Amino acid sequence: MPPARLKVPWEQVEEYRAREARWERVNASGLSLDDPRESVAEGVIEELFDEEKVWLDHRSSGVVCITDPARLALELGLDEQQLTGHPDAFVEDGVLVAPWEVTELIATTAVRRNPEPFLLQVRNEERKARYEAIHGRWSRGGRRSNDHYFEPEFCAKFDNDYYRPRREILLSWCGVDAVERFDELVELRKEVRRVGELAQSAIDALKAAGHASEASRLQRELGTPVETLRFEETDD
Repeated sequence: MPPARLKVPWEQVEEYRAREARWERVNASGLSLDDPRESVAEGVIEELFDEEKVWLDHRSSGVVCITDPARLALELGLDEQQLTGHPDAFVEDGVLVAPWEVTELIATTAVRRNPEPFLLQVRNEERKARYEAIHGRWSRGGRRSNDHYFEPEFCAKFDNDYYRPRREILLSWCGVDAVERFDELVELRKEVRRVGELAQSAIDALKAAGHASEASRLQRELGTPVETLRFEETDD
């Protein structure tokens, strides 16, 4: 091969070939290009970890890069060998490169250790999807384009084809028990808010009737300021 066509100096060819072979192996055990699990895992990792310490390699399919596997394993309650021991994993420039199997382990473990933010995310996305399936959605145009309206049918199909599968994956990673606990917590918060509003109405009525001392006593006996009982509710 003429020297001008070499990607590296001749003396580095074997090292280059070995590197290419490592990347081919780690990619071979990856995901298909249209597998939604990769984008879900990427969202989890971007949400929870410093992007300079843990990230997905965008040239590959589901491949994760980790600068400090020992520390990450400690954070996740895993054995370091679970991150470093995969036969296709390797270290390059001080960074652990591992295939999808390790990526999925990191994402699922992280979600199960702290599922509530992701369950709330799913709940809010479902509420948005329900709204848009009925009312459609407007997209703001730029300086050179007009606003565009997406019909409800389009919104529903796009959600079913793209977002819903990702929500289902995220819910499965959270686990059935976590989903049930979250649903119970949501209902409890609704009830607490309802009780708080009733208490506030009673206190306001007492004040309006000239019974300020009774209103103050009732508020003190609640033990918690009424406003703190009125949890923010995003799914009215």
